[in-house]
Amino acid sequence: MPQQDLLNRIVNRVNDFNRRIRDLEEKVRNLTARVNTLDDSLLDKTNALQEDMQELEDDLEDVRDRVANMEVDIKELNREKKKYVTEQQINEIENYMDLMNPIQSSFATKKEVKELIKEKNGVPEKKIERIIQKKLDKQRKTQSNNKKGFQNSNEEW
Repeated sequence: MPQQDLLNRIVNRVNDFNRRIRDLEEKVRNLTARVNTLDDSLLDKTNALQEDMQELEDDLEDVRDRVANMEVDIKELNREKKKYVTEQQINEIENYMDLMNPIQSSFATKKEVKELIKEKNGVPEKKIERIIQKKLDKQRKTQSNNKKGFQNSNEEW
């Protein structure tokens, strides 16, 4: 019997070892499945991140293109802006127009000037003609200078 006892103990031990080996094999299979799941999950996440990165790069490229287009548009607007007159230039034009406006200015005809001079001084008519002619020449010269100045300021625009 002692031998039988020993044999039973050995069989029990072998069975216990077999059970433990099966448990360990099951645990290894479970761990392998978990690792595979984690690998798959990691690959999916990596692919998703790569797609997101590509989308971000595409969006960034679009933004760069838009900024470049805006810069071109701003330069074009600045070129166009230079074609328009400034407020100061408009004020200059208005001043010239006010100077030459016959409604606001007091002009006298030759006849009126002659009569006024006769009434006041009794100056001879030929002398009056010379005075009027000098005044007219002076006025024409001033007007032509004003026109030249006006043309020069137009060229500056």
